[in-house]
Amino acid sequence: MAKQFECKSAGMDCPFMLRTESDDELVSFSQQHAKKTHKKDVSRQDILKLAKSV
Repeated sequence: MAKQFECKSAGMDCPFMLRTESDDELVSFSQQHAKKTHKKDVSRQDILKLAKSV
């Protein structure tokens, strides 16, 4: 089952959205985005907690 992560779910005013079948890919790309765009380090656990199954 695919998972989806959106910055909005983390309280950010940002249109970033990623949907993938792979937890590793979801975490990796979301962490890269958070670091580059928002200058924030986000843990794997936090990303997976905020991700929705779709």
